[in-house]
Amino acid sequence: MRQPVLLIVNGLPSAGKTTLARRLAADLALPVFSRDAIHETLYDALGTQGEVVSPALGSAAFALLYTSAGTVLAAGQPVIIEAYFGRAALRTAELARLRETRVFTPFQIVCAADGRVLLRRFLARAGSSERHRSHRDLEWLAENKELLLSGHLAPLALDGALVEIDTTTPFSFEYVRLLQAARAALAS
Repeated sequence: MRQPVLLIVNGLPSAGKTTLARRLAADLALPVFSRDAIHETLYDALGTQGEVVSPALGSAAFALLYTSAGTVLAAGQPVIIEAYFGRAALRTAELARLRETRVFTPFQIVCAADGRVLLRRFLARAGSSERHRSHRDLEWLAENKELLLSGHLAPLALDGALVEIDTTTPFSFEYVRLLQAARAALAS
């Protein structure tokens, strides 16, 4: 039996992960789970009030991300997950634990961009009224500005395919080639 593929869209904040994951999901007819969407849903559902967001909320969002994807993988179906998988050693270990209970082939896409572009996007998003109140963007930036300006996040230490793309501009990478590579992984 063929192993289902877990497409992992990774990268720094504002690197275009969500946009890319949604586009791939539409073109490949796959479900996509986003860590940020889960985090925001938990924040709202739990009636979180005030300015303090518990770190446990972030951990719970990752746990639900893996559980949701695992359910799809258990049915033998491919799925896309999307997140800023910072703390690579921890996230790699979490995915290794998922592999202990769910068989899958990882296909990792890491989005990178010019650091100054990422900073501009990040600040524009942080200042937007559309940005969910559960995100503490400016606090994160105060601790991680140099990382963001580097423009690149190291990939997770997973076997399987790894594709690194530059999302500095909409035409920095060939989407059609990425889509073909994903289709090939799904077919093999």
